[in-house]
Amino acid sequence: MSLRDLLLTVLLVGGLPIALRRPFVGALIFAFIGLANPHRYTWGFAYSMPWAFMYAAATVAGLFATQERLIGDSIRRYWPVLLYLAWMGITTIFAIEPASARIRLVEVAKVQLMCLVTLMLLTDWKRIRLLVWVTVASVGFYGLKGGIFTLASGGQFLVWGPPDSAIQDNNHLAVGLVMTLPMLYWLYRDASRRWLKNLVLLIALMSAVSIFGSHSRSAFLGILAMSSFLVLKSDRKIAIGVAALTLASIAVFFMPQQYWDRMASIEHYEQDASAMGRINVWKTAVNIANDRLTGAGFEYYGIRAFQQYAPNPNDIHASHSIYFQALGEHGWIGLAMFLTIWIYVWWRCRRTILLGKGTPETDAQVLLARMIQVSLVGFAVGGAFVNIGNWDYTYYIACCAIATARLMQSARVARGAFTSNYDTKKIRNAGTAMNRLPALRRVPDR
Repeated sequence: MSLRDLLLTVLLVGGLPIALRRPFVGALIFAFIGLANPHRYTWGFAYSMPWAFMYAAATVAGLFATQERLIGDSIRRYWPVLLYLAWMGITTIFAIEPASARIRLVEVAKVQLMCLVTLMLLTDWKRIRLLVWVTVASVGFYGLKGGIFTLASGGQFLVWGPPDSAIQDNNHLAVGLVMTLPMLYWLYRDASRRWLKNLVLLIALMSAVSIFGSHSRSAFLGILAMSSFLVLKSDRKIAIGVAALTLASIAVFFMPQQYWDRMASIEHYEQDASAMGRINVWKTAVNIANDRLTGAGFEYYGIRAFQQYAPNPNDIHASHSIYFQALGEHGWIGLAMFLTIWIYVWWRCRRTILLGKGTPETDAQVLLARMIQVSLVGFAVGGAFVNIGNWDYTYYIACCAIATARLMQSARVARGAFTSNYDTKKIRNAGTAMNRLPALRRVPDR
């Protein structure tokens, strides 16, 4: 038994009664465990303890005891994800590897259940802000850690994520950090104390260094696309542009030649074994979707499927793409549902921006919606080359977007901004809890 095991156990066991009495706290701790994976840095019994399950059980139990919840409205607003999850259940029935597919379905369903529970508990702006801070800081920690490692090693070694996690792979972590950069910008703008702003700025800078230290070509493309879009969406275009150019100059000076050789291989992908392996599995996914309405189901990446559908049956890989992951596992219908989720989230962000336009007291909400859109660009481009389609971080971001749009709409209705029968009826049906939501206001600097 190590001191780390004992300390982590005391903290997490001690938090369970709090999660039961205050389920939103339980939801935050569950998100922290799932994203930061603190137990993966112990060496004894705490490493394999089912901490996430414990907090999920306590949070769900507390949900039914609290009055601060929006159950029906959240289910209605989370419909694209729930529809996709239901289709996953159907594709699992017809999976090529049914035993492995069922195990993976349970894992994905647990994550989506807790995301939905978290959305039910996001009843005011303070809670939304706390969820953003917890989730972004959980991933940003690995940016800080990876950036320091990259500087210390001169960029010679790859940066990896926490073991046995969704971002253990260097490419997965890098794309996750690409998505996190715009969210860190929001944290910087939201922080009220100077020391906290400086800490967030340090994490953002180290996260950018860590992205380069991952030697990930997918992250390289993602950060190029996202940086361009960030300049467009930010109200401080000159400052963001100067920061991006400064960072790029530092990268050119600091990163070793082997990094730039790897980035140059993007142009000559046909000579790269890794790239050709991805193309092979992408063609396999298309062949599967064309032949099977329900796709191959979760975890089809094995001899049986590749012998039947792959151009090169001996070159077996995971999907290496959020799009081909959805296509191969769940067919064309599944891919359409997956894309619908993120189009819907983008539209919710757009709704928030429109509702907050010309209203200074909602600047924080509007900026959050803009930065979520920027993060989605990084996810869309960088995710095209990594299989993080079911990563809980992206769905927590979706929950923040949905909850912010809901709160903005509720506040506008309360102020009489909407007068149509349709909008009034929609809010009335959302339940009496919606009517008790306070009008939005920006938290003043302290």
